[in-house]
Amino acid sequence: MTDNAVKTKSRKKKHVTALLILLAVAVSLGIILYFVLKFSPYPDADKFLQRRYSTRIYDKDGMLVQLLPLEDGLRREYTPLEQIPPKVVESFLTAEDKRFYDHYGIDIAAIIRAFFQNVSDNRIVSGASTITMQLARIITPAKERNFAAKVKEAINALRLECRFSKDEILELYLNNVPFGFNTEGVTSAAKTFFASELNELTEAQIRCLAVIPRRPSSYNPLTDPENCTRAVMEVFDVEPNNRDANTDNSDITEADILEAARNAKQYQYPFYMPHYIQFLTSTYPDEFTGKKDITLSASLQLQEYTENLLTTSVKKYAENRITNGAVLVLNTQTAEILSWVGSSGFNDESNQGQIDGVTVPNQPGSSMKPLLYALALDNGYLPSDILPDIPTDFGFEELYIPQNFNNRFNGPVRFRTALASSLNVPAVYLLNKLGIKTYLSKLGEMDFDSLKNADPGLGLALGNAAVSIYELTSAFSVFPRDGVYIQPSYGKEQSEKHKAQARSVYSKDASRIICSILSDANSRATGFGYATVFQTPFASIFKTGTANQYQNITALAATPLYTVGVWMGNFTGETVVGKTGSSIPAAVAKDILCLLQGSYDIPFSEPEQFHKVRICSLSGKQAGDLCPTSLLEYVPAVSATADDLCDWHTDAGVKYPAEYERWFLMKTRAGTIDGTTSPFTLVSPKKGSVFFHDQATSMYSRQNLSIEFSGGTENTMHLIISDGSNILETDLERPFIVSVPIERGSYSIEASCGAETIVSSFSVR
Repeated sequence: MTDNAVKTKSRKKKHVTALLILLAVAVSLGIILYFVLKFSPYPDADKFLQRRYSTRIYDKDGMLVQLLPLEDGLRREYTPLEQIPPKVVESFLTAEDKRFYDHYGIDIAAIIRAFFQNVSDNRIVSGASTITMQLARIITPAKERNFAAKVKEAINALRLECRFSKDEILELYLNNVPFGFNTEGVTSAAKTFFASELNELTEAQIRCLAVIPRRPSSYNPLTDPENCTRAVMEVFDVEPNNRDANTDNSDITEADILEAARNAKQYQYPFYMPHYIQFLTSTYPDEFTGKKDITLSASLQLQEYTENLLTTSVKKYAENRITNGAVLVLNTQTAEILSWVGSSGFNDESNQGQIDGVTVPNQPGSSMKPLLYALALDNGYLPSDILPDIPTDFGFEELYIPQNFNNRFNGPVRFRTALASSLNVPAVYLLNKLGIKTYLSKLGEMDFDSLKNADPGLGLALGNAAVSIYELTSAFSVFPRDGVYIQPSYGKEQSEKHKAQARSVYSKDASRIICSILSDANSRATGFGYATVFQTPFASIFKTGTANQYQNITALAATPLYTVGVWMGNFTGETVVGKTGSSIPAAVAKDILCLLQGSYDIPFSEPEQFHKVRICSLSGKQAGDLCPTSLLEYVPAVSATADDLCDWHTDAGVKYPAEYERWFLMKTRAGTIDGTTSPFTLVSPKKGSVFFHDQATSMYSRQNLSIEFSGGTENTMHLIISDGSNILETDLERPFIVSVPIERGSYSIEASCGAETIVSSFSVR
């Protein structure tokens, strides 16, 4: 081999080695660049991936309830790439980036082509931006469109290509591409410009949609269908007036595109259940701003019926100053919300229709009483027990003397009758015995958040503390659910979570007895007569209530399947004229139950630890031979004793216990008072009571105070009253009632009856 050949061979080896080294360096630099692009901080992209999307909310039948807007009314829905029709994907790739799958974010060939096109035409014909570059611009908007901005877009496009797959980039682009007119993403654009779902678009409509992002103000088919058509023909190489062939190998013609553009129709976004959706988005903000669709348990069909029913009723009773109302309907078994009507007209500004009456606290009146009576049952009271419906003063410094709505007292009443007829004094009596804190604690178990800071006193028994129909209806549904409280839910997924967190707030038997009482027309007759508004062709329970100033009237109704709560009145707090609360909202509740239930009857379950026996209708004890009337009632399933037999009816007539003495003497009654059967008790005034001196009375005569005792083993008693300087000492025979003159000061009382002695005090200011 010659020297030249050796030298030539050596040079070739050096060249190969150099090339290999250069290739290795290039690969290494490429790898380094790739990792730098992939892992270098890109906070804009990280933030972009967390951006919010418009939530699609559907009713249980798949009807769109609302498409939630984002900031400034923007609609931006998210649709996974696999759910976007292929024709949509193809059209956007054709319009924006034909070589999308062949480049790495920057299309060099497109840049060269655009350069020569722009120079040749002496104007900007093409910008050569790839879809990846456009996405980079969406992620990091440029303040100015200049060369530096283009370079930054190109670098960010490379970063995106290193971080995401092609399909991921395309999916992000199609769901975020701006169309103008408060619309981003192809799914929302299909609605905005064609009032259509994305998968319902025709091919011509898809082509129109694909050109809008290029110049939204010019290519909008709603405002300029001809210009939109020209843009489509240019982008997709459609030959003018040629129905036979097009360069893009489709059957779309100029006429097809023009027809699609001219028939573009702006979408009217639905705005159903406004109060309910506001409640959901404010209560569960994280769940209603994501990419997933929400399917409610509510029904638009039921919602429309409920809204119309409420509006009609409000208009009918407008002269009674009823200007608004609210309705909540639940599935009793699952606590899923089926209908939510916050007012009789969301857009009725004159009556403050945008206030949500379902969540606004109002005094519920007697509609809360079942919750108190159920607590009493769980604390040893029985449906056969006798409660006093007699003039009674409760409290000390704040004297509280409740009245029934008809200003009458019924004397001894059975527990069942007291609740079914909604008598006030027995309810206050029970709360006084059970304790306000105990009752508030029980209400807290049922999420009565309105009462967390309340200090209502004994008036809580009569509903003097404001609560919402949402809280009331949720709590009322526990009775046909065997005492189990489940927080209301908006859909099946949430319902399963809430059922897993369900808690028993009342015993099964207490709840079943409450259902028995509230469905008992005969026991309701004392207070309401046999009102047809409470009568349904299926087993149902009702409870109504009226605020103490008649400004709110409510009704609760339930079956084992459905629970309804209705509030009516006005948001200004005016008194409702001439109505006490039973008929108007109860009629609305009844109509809703009848629609849902039809004639399908499911009876309420019987208590498990009770059985029915015949009891005396007056004493509540097992009926004896002398009892003139009797009825069947639940009593504990244990053997009866002699003490359970009625001892009120004797051969000599009826003997009432001593505590009914004041009531007995209010008018002529048959029978007698058996004063010696009860412990010696100071009925009035309670120990520590404070009274206020009446200046007007003292001008003409001295102010008197009635002092009353009951019970005791003897028929006489000895009384000493002193104000520190004056002493009144006297003996009394039954009835133990005396009226004494009073002035400002402190008074002591000492009384004795047989071996029993009472020491008490009160003051006058």
